[in-house]
Formats: sequence, C-alpha cells, structure tokens
Amino acid sequence: MASTDYYSETGSLIKGIDEKEEPRQLRYYSFFTALSQILGFLMLFLTGYWNGTWLGGYEWGPNKVEQLPDGHSTVTPVIGSWHYHSTFMTYGMVFLQGEAILMYRLFRHERKIFSKFLHGLFHLFTLIFCIFGLIAIEQHKNNGGDKHMFTSHSWLGVSVMTAFILQYIAGFVSFGFPKVSPSVRAWYLPVHRAVGMIIFGVSCAQALMGYMDQTWMSFAFESPAFKNCYGTLNCHGGEGLVLNFNVMVLVLYAITVVYLASSKKYIRQKTIDEEQH
Repeated sequence: MASTDYYSETGSLIKGIDEKEEPRQLRYYSFFTALSQILGFLMLFLTGYWNGTWLGGYEWGPNKVEQLPDGHSTVTPVIGSWHYHSTFMTYGMVFLQGEAILMYRLFRHERKIFSKFLHGLFHLFTLIFCIFGLIAIEQHKNNGGDKHMFTSHSWLGVSVMTAFILQYIAGFVSFGFPKVSPSVRAWYLPVHRAVGMIIFGVSCAQALMGYMDQTWMSFAFESPAFKNCYGTLNCHGGEGLVLNFNVMVLVLYAITVVYLASSKKYIRQKTIDEEQH
C-alpha cells in the first residue's frame, strides 16, 4: 500500500501516512468532532438563556443604596450576580477547557506550535472567566449577607481551581516556554494529560452540582412558582425544560470531549516540522 506526504490546508506537511489507513483509522472522527461542537455551542446558548431569563436575570455589582430626602436610606437588592457566576464557570471550566483539550484533535494536521498556542490560549481564557465567576459569587454572597465556603460545591470548586492553576503553570514551564529537560518533559506529558482530564471531569461535575444546588434553592426558597410547576415540567416559559436540557447537553458534551481526547484512534500524528526539530 502506498504512503505519501501531503500538505494540510494551512500548509503543514504531514509525514507519510498510508492513503487507505488514514480514512479507516479516523472513521467517525468527523461525526464526533462535529457533534462535540454542536453540543458545546448548544450548551452555551442554553446556559445563557436560562440564566438571563429567570430569577431576575443578569445583574452586577453591590446592592444599590439610595439616600432619601428625610436622611434615611433605602437598599435595592442586587440578586442576579450568581447568574454571572453560573455562566462564567460553565463557559470557562466546561466549554473553554473542553475546547482547549480538543485543540490537538481539531487541528490534528496543523503545525504543533499552532495547536499548542491555541491550547494554552483557551486555558488562559478559562482562567479569566473563572476569576470573574468567583468575583460574581462573592458579590452575590455579600449582597445577601450569606456565609462563604459552607457547601461541598464551594470546597470542591476552590480545590479544582487550585489544581487548574498549578496544572497551567506546570504545563507552561514544561511545554509552553520549556525550562526543563526533554527527559522530564517526556515523563511529565502523560501526567499532564491525565491530570488535565481529571480536572475537566471534576469541573463538569462541579457545574452539575451548581445547577442542582440552584434548582434546590429555587425549589425550596426563592421561587414559589418554580416549586409549583417544576414537578410537572409546566413552568411558565419552559424553565424546567431548559434547565434539564442544559444539564443533559453538558453531560453529552463532556462525553464527546473525553472520548475524542482519550481514544487512541484519534491520536495526533507527528508532522514533518516536528520531525525536523
């Protein structure tokens, strides 16, 4: 069987791959990559729509204090900051982190430096989104006079964020701007991949815990209308359906990311430029 070298669309020369073996090896690859992107963007839409439509929608900042003519003051509660927390964390720790993991699959025939740059950039965006998400939930807690760090969701959230930051620093030092020996990089690479997948999995579990916490809070305290209609999925405007579909889509997106990233069939082949260095 013939083997050939060829250029990808962005000009990266792929080293010899059997012409019959490559399509067979990547069977269903296009389907699963397209499915992952459809699910990912659907998750973004449902997350934004749910958070922006019910329970006050998006609000930012501290409670609004207005001075009255008689010298007294009135406080207008700002309760929508948690919507930003939910959105930023889902967009960051689930979608952007998932896309960062897939960069070596989505751009499998491009120069490795290109995939590596996008991998690091998307993780940087993940970190930025998470910082704003943490600011939002702190603001929400302060506005309501609530206690901080009393749920398992918050404990696990701080733990996974710490692990993510340490992983990002270690990855940058080892691969982004390497300051370690090739032997150390070779040893650390499978560790980096495994830890990254664990962080992504826990992040998805965290998002689901957050949705369930908020559902319980809405059901028990914040929205009598939601309590009365969620049991029959008959909420005005379809809130219960949107929430449930959002959770299902998030889980399916996570499954496609883990499958594409872990399947040996879809391992990225080295390009000619990698062989020359």
